[in-house]
Amino acid sequence: MNILLEKLKFGQFETFPELAHAVSPRCFENDQGGIEEFSFRNNGGYGKTKEHVKWFLESIGIENCGLFLVNQVHSDKIFILDDPNLTCDEAKKISADALLTQIHGKPIGIFTADCLPILLYDPRLKVIGAIHAGRRGSEQNLLFKVVGEMARVYGCRPAELLAGFGPAIGGCCYEVDEDCVQPFKELFSAEKGWFWPGPAGKYFLDLIAVNKMAGEKAGLLPENIFSMDHCTCCSTRNLYSYRREGETGRILTTIMLRP
Repeated sequence: MNILLEKLKFGQFETFPELAHAVSPRCFENDQGGIEEFSFRNNGGYGKTKEHVKWFLESIGIENCGLFLVNQVHSDKIFILDDPNLTCDEAKKISADALLTQIHGKPIGIFTADCLPILLYDPRLKVIGAIHAGRRGSEQNLLFKVVGEMARVYGCRPAELLAGFGPAIGGCCYEVDEDCVQPFKELFSAEKGWFWPGPAGKYFLDLIAVNKMAGEKAGLLPENIFSMDHCTCCSTRNLYSYRREGETGRILTTIMLRP
């Protein structure tokens, strides 16, 4: 199985042999040599998710492991995976938009299709995190709260954390109403450059910039925040985009501490 993974890993995470991680592209080359789309969701369901997740995980060296996902609800809820006996099916019933764990051999992941996927890693304490930071989660300061939870639960120091921002809709394409911008004005009243006027009273919102500011306010160092800088809405061939396509597939972003 030749999974196409070009430019869908963070070089900064690749320096840690104990980590496995990746962001799924739209397509892969199947056993017959044809190009096939990852089918992580289908008409609101999960389609070929189980089979395709298995193939994707195997392509990045994760074998014989179930993927831990939660029921994403655009919230500020954080799930701590601290029970080694919890099953993947049990995890899927938990409503949250961020997952944290210190358990090796347990891949965690999130689905996106314009929202910002964020991976976190503490190299000292070996703690990983995966965040679904859409507009609603971001306006609830989800990344800031996750960093605080990592400090509370594990004793993480924010200045030691690494944060990788995956593909998301960029400020070039994310046109929103004024009421969508207002919560961020209250959070970042002194900051500039994260939104600008659009046509007919609309605004363009930069989710990546918003979350970078949130991360820095939580104590992350600017040099420890890195982004793939792929706009999902612009990437017509390589990534899914709900804004561009409406009903569409999902991008899987995953991370695991190797056993």
